[in-house]
Amino acid sequence: MQPVLTAFGRAIVSQLHPKMLALLVVPFVLAIVFWVITAWWLWAPITGWLQGWLFGGGWMSSLDAWAASHGFSGFAQWTVALLALLVVVPVMFASAVVIIAVFAMPMVIRHLGNGPYRDVAREGSMALAPSVWNAVSSTVLFAVGYLVTLPLWLIPPLALVVPWLWWSWLTARVMRFDSLVEHASAAERGASISERKRDYFLLALLVTLLNYVPPLFLITPVLSALAFAHYSLALLRRQRAAMEVRPAWASDSSS
Repeated sequence: MQPVLTAFGRAIVSQLHPKMLALLVVPFVLAIVFWVITAWWLWAPITGWLQGWLFGGGWMSSLDAWAASHGFSGFAQWTVALLALLVVVPVMFASAVVIIAVFAMPMVIRHLGNGPYRDVAREGSMALAPSVWNAVSSTVLFAVGYLVTLPLWLIPPLALVVPWLWWSWLTARVMRFDSLVEHASAAERGASISERKRDYFLLALLVTLLNYVPPLFLITPVLSALAFAHYSLALLRRQRAAMEVRPAWASDSSS
């Protein structure tokens, strides 16, 4: 847990650097443009489909008529709008995570790699194809899981917990890969992700929790990239230092 808290604390300090503050603007603008286009493109088809599916007949239609007879004529519209938001919002969040991973993470890695982690050798590559595949597959799994667990939102505490867990899962799955891809070899990357899944998820839980605190949710995407970069680069530094020391231990024990 200590490396997770250390990475989170260092990310907060790094976020105050002028370059990282400036980095908040570009992904935010790109995400806003994407969100507006996505909402405009998806809203009418989604609300139309939900309106026909829910209120085209059956007990929901009867409930709408009953609500209208008791002075609440907007029951169907409000219900459809709420459900549509539950579909559009995860698309927006997923797009923000992918945009940050693609556009901001390389800048974050460059900033930290030329600063406090300049001693950590770059033994990987940008690996664009695996990175894109990881982002796309993670987003698809996130969308499916999010939709499948929507009924849990009817239980009041879970309405806050379930989306938080899914946001954290997506953030961890995308960010851990992109924070390692440039500095870690393929073997190091696989081992780090496999052995540190719990830590990466805990780190994601910390950063995505800020989504519930306006206006801190505006810095969450870049802060996430910083936190995962700090954690991954520090992890590589420790692992490589241990590998350099281990042969000496082996020779001492054998003599």
